[in-house]
Amino acid sequence: MKTSYYGMFTKGGNAKVQKIVDAARNERMKWRVVEVMLYELSKNRKYPEAWDTAVRDAVYIELMETNGYTECGRIL
Repeated sequence: MKTSYYGMFTKGGNAKVQKIVDAARNERMKWRVVEVMLYELSKNRKYPEAWDTAVRDAVYIELMETNGYTECGRIL
């Protein structure tokens, strides 16, 4: 699967966020759970930007564009 760009500073950070996005899609997570996962990732000194608004916005948009994600009511 193609990795999208989420505004992370490194390819490794972007890959970590992609794993969160994939998990959110597969498990139909609520947005609040996704936010917590991004916040937890940002605690790692290598990925503090994971909590930046730009990253969260990119993840949110990616999930909103995923077929079936919003229909299941899990984004809110």
